[in-house]
Amino acid sequence: TTLFPTPAPTSAAPTITCTDNPVGWYDSWGDYFDCAYYSRNFYYMYASTGTCGIIGSIFENFNTTANQACCGCGGGSKDGTVTTLFPTPAPTSAAPTI
Repeated sequence: TTLFPTPAPTSAAPTITCTDNPVGWYDSWGDYFDCAYYSRNFYYMYASTGTCGIIGSIFENFNTTANQACCGCGGGSKDGTVTTLFPTPAPTSAAPTI
């Protein structure tokens, strides 16, 4: 009789990936102020809230703020469903040769 049986091994927790959504998002001030910008902590003097906490809900663009769009701000898509702001155009057929 075993007093303290060895527990069965457990599987590792699933990895949850996040994708900035919409893909290519940037704020209303221009494409420099994208999710990468917000993910860096420029407001280091406010380390507890950082850039996302200070301005992440202010400069909305494409009906979305950084706090909604950017994984670095707690937003983004965790289920793989994303919106592309600038879809790749469908290829066109080659011009006919004359």
